[in-house]
Amino acid sequence: MADIKSVGNKLMTALTVVLAVVLVVIILQRANLVGGPPIDRAVAEVVGVNGTPTMKPNSKNLKAYADEDDPALKITDIGPNRYQIIDIHEHAQSMAEAERLLIAMDKYGVKRTCLMSATIYTFTLNNKYGFEQYKENNDVLLQIKERWPDRFCAFVTFDPSEPGSLELVQDAVRRGADGVKLYLGHGAATGKGPFHVMPIDDPRMEAFWAWAEETQLPVLMHVNLIKYWDETISVLERHPYLRLCLPHFGLHKNTEPRLKRLGWIFDRYPNVFTDVSYGYYTFQVEGFEALAKWRSRSQAYLKRYSERIMFASDMVLEPTKDTPYIEDTLRSYRQFHESKRFRLFLVPSATMLGMDLDDETLRNMYERSSARFLLLDDQGNLPNRRTTPGVVAPRPTMPPLDKETIPHDPQYVPRAEGDAYASAQTMADLKGQRQQPDKGGTPGNGGGGEGDLHGPNHRAIDASDDPEAATECH
Repeated sequence: MADIKSVGNKLMTALTVVLAVVLVVIILQRANLVGGPPIDRAVAEVVGVNGTPTMKPNSKNLKAYADEDDPALKITDIGPNRYQIIDIHEHAQSMAEAERLLIAMDKYGVKRTCLMSATIYTFTLNNKYGFEQYKENNDVLLQIKERWPDRFCAFVTFDPSEPGSLELVQDAVRRGADGVKLYLGHGAATGKGPFHVMPIDDPRMEAFWAWAEETQLPVLMHVNLIKYWDETISVLERHPYLRLCLPHFGLHKNTEPRLKRLGWIFDRYPNVFTDVSYGYYTFQVEGFEALAKWRSRSQAYLKRYSERIMFASDMVLEPTKDTPYIEDTLRSYRQFHESKRFRLFLVPSATMLGMDLDDETLRNMYERSSARFLLLDDQGNLPNRRTTPGVVAPRPTMPPLDKETIPHDPQYVPRAEGDAYASAQTMADLKGQRQQPDKGGTPGNGGGGEGDLHGPNHRAIDASDDPEAATECH
């Protein structure tokens, strides 16, 4: 009996020790002091081992779905490959991701993909990382392009706060880089600080902007136009011929005033583009729902500006993003724009409304707009910037800026220092709002809207004056 009691005590002691160790490890991981997921586990958990997602339609966005589900629609339904698609916005952590991506590109008619350099934080969403290891990813993308020069282009990135950044980019261009991915204007943060480390029009950025405009080097700048409208317009007024992509609609897709402001940018600056990607898988669903919810408005906008809107997927490929996930995502972006109705693999329980775009609009978005942004020749070849860094492009006459033509946005807030780029009516309305009693939130901001959120543990905040709140992407 004593032996049994002794064994029991030893087992209890051992169990207590094990539980204590587990508890300590959990606490340390949550504090980002040890461990942490090296890859995006959240995607793997939601998508599941069988590739079957578990999301359901957002109850606030049911207008994005058909009133009755069509059981005949399958997740894999899609038309034939009729276009030579260019995906203007993707990320790859390693050569292995490019190899998996090529399989999906071949399957769904994507001729070329532009890979954007990123930090280790972007690939892992682990808060123990900051704006780090981007130089390593620069090198990886240049190696991928060297191996498949007709299938990929490489956009490198840099830290604007570090000295010698312009020289780093110029060296990368001599080694084969085709453009730059810039994280200034991104409203979110890494685990160690904000992406937006200085104003977009900071004097330290002037040499880069001048060189990029002179050489017509394509730049994809993730910018939250809600927060950084003034900084963005300030740069464009000084460098109106910049070849610039503001991805994800500049986070300006969700209300009619914002769409008008983005359209004003297209109408004024001849080389500014956007893309249709949304990034993280939950953001993709939210983005699709935001456009499908107001389908007539969205269709009209996509058609009107199809020569400035580019196809993109922005999956941020790392080890958890396997071939089925990549294929499902690429196919879903085509389904959304080509189909009248379709079944989104991320929300398989309902029939989603698609954009059902005409052939001319699709050809512009899939082929021509990206070809123009990248300055492809008639044979579809990229400029050889190794030998000739600068490319000659048309520079139409720019009329003087008339701020009265800038559309009103009720949530616009001018920056504290520097010029405000808004009409007199907008400024007068804003002044009137600030004189109203404080009802909570930032005056003129509404306390919501398209936020500065980045990862799976962050959620958008809905606001009554912004029914299509969304999140910030990669």
